[in-house]
Amino acid sequence: MGAERLILHVGPPADAPWSDLPEGTRTVGALPETPVSGGTDAVVVRLDGSDGDGSDGAGPEDGEPGAEHGEPGTGGAAALLDRVRDRFPAVPVLAYTVEDDVDAAIAAGRREAEYVSGRRLAADGETLADRVEHAVGGAGTDEFLERFLRITADRSADVETKVDRLLSLGRERLDLAIGFTSRIDGGEFELTRQLGADDLFRSVVEAGSVDPEGTLPLETTYCRRTIRDGGVTAFSDAAEAGWDGDPAHELFGLETYIGGRVVVNGEVLGTLCFADEGPRDRPFGDDERLFVELLAEWLGQEFERQRAREEREAATERLENTLERIDDAFFAIDDEWRFTYVNERAATLLERDADDLVGSNVWSEFPDALGQRYESAYRGAMETQRSVSFEDHYEPLDLWTKVRAYPSEEGLSVFFADVTDRKRREKRLELLLGTAEGLQRASSAGEIADRLVEAAEDVLGYGINGVRLYDAAADALEVVALSDGAEDRLGVRSSRAPGDGVIGEAFETGEPVIGRDVASRGDGRDYGGVRSVIAVPLGEHGVFAVGTTEPDAFDESDVSIVKLLATNAAAAFDRVERQRRLRTYELALENVDDMVCVLDADGTLTYATPPFAAWLGVDRETLVGRSLPAHFDEPDAAGIEDAIGSVAGGDAGEGTSRDGATTVDVRIEDRVAEGGTGAGDGRGTDGGAANPRRGELRLSGLGDESAGVVGSLVDTTDLYRARSELSRERDRFNRLFERLPDPAIEVVHRANDTVIRAINPAFASRFGHEESAIRGRSVTELDLRYDTLDDEEETAAESLDRRVREEGFVTDEVRRRTVDGPREFLFRGFTYEASDGTHAFGIYTDITERKHRERYLTVVNRILRHNLRNELNVVFGFASEIRRLTDDERVVDYAERIEATARRLTSLGDGAREIKRVVDDGLEGEPERVAVAPVAERVAERWREERPDARIETDVPASVEIRADDRFERVLHHLVENAIVHADSASPRVRIGAERDPDGGAATVTVADDGPGISEEIREVVSGGAPVTQLRHNSGLGLWIVAWVVETYGGSVRFDAGIDGEGTTVRIRLPTADGAE
Repeated sequence: MGAERLILHVGPPADAPWSDLPEGTRTVGALPETPVSGGTDAVVVRLDGSDGDGSDGAGPEDGEPGAEHGEPGTGGAAALLDRVRDRFPAVPVLAYTVEDDVDAAIAAGRREAEYVSGRRLAADGETLADRVEHAVGGAGTDEFLERFLRITADRSADVETKVDRLLSLGRERLDLAIGFTSRIDGGEFELTRQLGADDLFRSVVEAGSVDPEGTLPLETTYCRRTIRDGGVTAFSDAAEAGWDGDPAHELFGLETYIGGRVVVNGEVLGTLCFADEGPRDRPFGDDERLFVELLAEWLGQEFERQRAREEREAATERLENTLERIDDAFFAIDDEWRFTYVNERAATLLERDADDLVGSNVWSEFPDALGQRYESAYRGAMETQRSVSFEDHYEPLDLWTKVRAYPSEEGLSVFFADVTDRKRREKRLELLLGTAEGLQRASSAGEIADRLVEAAEDVLGYGINGVRLYDAAADALEVVALSDGAEDRLGVRSSRAPGDGVIGEAFETGEPVIGRDVASRGDGRDYGGVRSVIAVPLGEHGVFAVGTTEPDAFDESDVSIVKLLATNAAAAFDRVERQRRLRTYELALENVDDMVCVLDADGTLTYATPPFAAWLGVDRETLVGRSLPAHFDEPDAAGIEDAIGSVAGGDAGEGTSRDGATTVDVRIEDRVAEGGTGAGDGRGTDGGAANPRRGELRLSGLGDESAGVVGSLVDTTDLYRARSELSRERDRFNRLFERLPDPAIEVVHRANDTVIRAINPAFASRFGHEESAIRGRSVTELDLRYDTLDDEEETAAESLDRRVREEGFVTDEVRRRTVDGPREFLFRGFTYEASDGTHAFGIYTDITERKHRERYLTVVNRILRHNLRNELNVVFGFASEIRRLTDDERVVDYAERIEATARRLTSLGDGAREIKRVVDDGLEGEPERVAVAPVAERVAERWREERPDARIETDVPASVEIRADDRFERVLHHLVENAIVHADSASPRVRIGAERDPDGGAATVTVADDGPGISEEIREVVSGGAPVTQLRHNSGLGLWIVAWVVETYGGSVRFDAGIDGEGTTVRIRLPTADGAE
């Protein structure tokens, strides 16, 4: 079962736990001169020993690593290792030192020897014996792995041969006599391959343990434990492993066994095992277990590959069978564009032999596909790995194909179908549609006939054809169009009567006539060699005929196409005839200004007079052929559609006239952009301002079988606008009347009386009358007099009503009795004309409070102007006399203070008078153009004369002009006066300036000083930001005048810092003369 290994140790052994050598190691002080009997499995060399037998004494070369180490007396480790390698060239060599030695490691590495130090062994918990075992076992393992790779990589051998070789390799590697593989199916064991067990298995068969199928129970085999344990199962002594008495041991008697599972696609297929009938002298090592596991795993993978190949081959066979049976053509190409498969359908379409194509290059076989869609699509599919689908034409074969190509890493699978017939049908259909469109666009019967002849050649490919039209006057079918082929064969053709020949028969019967061989008709006519004829009537217009020189040449498809062409042509002839009639009507309608249109049953315009199109704001050419309701918004569009449907269908719906005529009146409203003709559809664009139009559209049937509708339009825009405007005005007036805060009354002037029509809520609440109670009564019954016993007041009331009647507009102040007592009112009365006569409004504005203020102000002004001044003159006289008669300084001071106070009171009176003048002038005057510069110079010069010590500057451009009056000079005067009078220096500075605003429409006049400034309290009062109080009313009277005047001009007053940051700048913003702010 295996020989003992021979290990040779050179040099004195070290004395340490790590220096244990394998059992039976032979130690020598020097290399033996002759080979050791039995061969050597490994050599262990100590490189740092000090004892020896003094061999040849050769030393290392200068600089050679290890010169100071090595076999005693030899001169160095390098030389010793060289001799070991010379003596044992193929034996593993382990060199070691007690301590780490870099030079020794280098010398060992250069000579393919393994090096280790005692210190490293101790640190790793290893011994020299461990390293020797690894070196010897590793070398053997490498050899067997190389052989394993050579066996498995041999492509010339089948699986069975490879299995036999691997079993032989395993027997040699494990030094065992038997190797076998098995298949496990449920609980049954089947031997598949074996080496070295012929006699053993023969005895098992002879013992009757194997059933007729060649299997035996798994429970009677060693492999059951391999299957159960899931890994490699191994033992080198059956008794020690507990197999005594086991059915497997009883049956086979194996003492040594090692086996692994063969797994295929996750399922256990069987086992791969090695065994011997005798025990093994050593247990199985890890490398041996790994070796068996490697063989079992490879066998499982090989079975997987074999099964995959079989499935792939079966799938390929099924695919090829399928591809041969499918209707589509198919071929496959590899990544080098070589055909790998071509089915019969593809070979037939490509006009090639399938076997000849396989292996050839697609672009070499079909070079005309280069640069076409075929090449770009195939290459794109391979590059992107995405499928493609397209249709293309291959010119050399005149073949249209629909292609679907599916890429993979290995190549391209291409399915394609012959769609040539479909493409030809589509082309023919396209030509038919084009012909139908051309026929509908044709404007004359001759043009229709020419197009029909061209279509017969283009669509059918027959060059002999022509068109005859019926001439009612001659009662004959006349030739109007012939193809070149027909002219060449038939020449000039004469008229033909209905019923004469094939063409005459078709016209007379109204049915198609198909002459499969007209030469056999025996009608005595010369058909010019034409044998087959299709003659199809064009309604009542004529006949379309197609011929050929071949008998019975036309199939059902040809007949259907000729009928289809004839049907479209007949419709075109009908259309041209209708248009001819319509043009007759148009000539009549063109000479009138009526707005008339003609519609078909769907509401499409077929005719419109210029006034009708102009009313819609659309060109007549654009209008014809479009739907009339499409030119209108909802709900008018829906109303028109319903009306057209009712008229065209003959239904007497809502709106039908009483005499039973099929007419429908529809109101429409068109929206056309102001100043334009709309966007071609009669509507405003971009949601801009619209020009609404109103019309009355009257629809009635044409009275023929066409189900057409004629429409006449009457413009009612002005009428509608007038009514709408009147209604809106009345609504606005009623709202104003109801919401007016002043009492208002509306009356109607009758011939001999004035009747109350309405009063507003303010009138009812102020005078205590309910509208329902006084409506329709005479105004004389409405007694609003303050004093009902005053005859003069009654006469005045009657006179006021008469004045309103006579003058039309009256303003007067009256006193009336209200629920709150007597009040004074400003009465304004005016008349207006309505459909039922002359009406009048009277409005009462309560001015009681204003009249009271006026009276109060008149009294106060008179007191300030006369009484106060007269009394102050007395005060002035007494104060002056007191100052003249006394020598007492205190009395004199008191007298002067009395005079100063009196002067201030006098100035208040003067200010009051000036304020009155300002207010009166503002009510009477009208602003005009005023240049600021001259006014500023006059004011400045006046104050320079009065106060020579003052420094007054002006900086006003001559171009600054404002809307003002004479009071503007008072404004500047008061501002300069305020700056000088209130100055806190002997030489005050004042600067007058002006400038136009950059935005235009206003100018700013400024008066700046360096005085103490205007207090914030006065600023707030003057600018209106604070109320007038007793503490504030007697200050800044001049500024008040400034503010009032500026306000009457429509301007404003603001305050800023003065000259050099001192004092105040008053900024007056006023409208300029050339524009208001």
